[in-house]
Amino acid sequence: MPRPAALLAAAAAAALLGGCTQATTTNNSTANFKGEQRLVANTVEDLQSAGAKGDQGTICRQLLARDLVVRIARGATCERRVDAALKDTDTFDLTVQSVALAGTTATARVKTENGAKDKIATLGLLKEAGRWKISDLGR
Repeated sequence: MPRPAALLAAAAAAALLGGCTQATTTNNSTANFKGEQRLVANTVEDLQSAGAKGDQGTICRQLLARDLVVRIARGATCERRVDAALKDTDTFDLTVQSVALAGTTATARVKTENGAKDKIATLGLLKEAGRWKISDLGR
């Protein structure tokens, strides 16, 4: 499993929030999607937003799947690990390029803009308690 910093930087998915809900956000990358695909993209946008605000509580409690929270914590708290990762992250500029759905799981291909070296990551998501949550921070 990637370190939390790598996970948040690569996924930088730092956008999921825009308000902590799965409503439509103003980010252009979600405008290309409809229905469940848009809800998945909104989760990524919400992660980006929460990351940019340094809101590790929202990230851990609302945007990450329970299993991922447990894996990230590893003897500490999710909030503490995510806080350290956010401090190591230089950019929170994410663009959702594509979304693939498979029942209650999804993948989102996300571009992280980081100067001359953009990175592409694939995030895993699952529907948990009626909302899309990030279950894998980058492959």
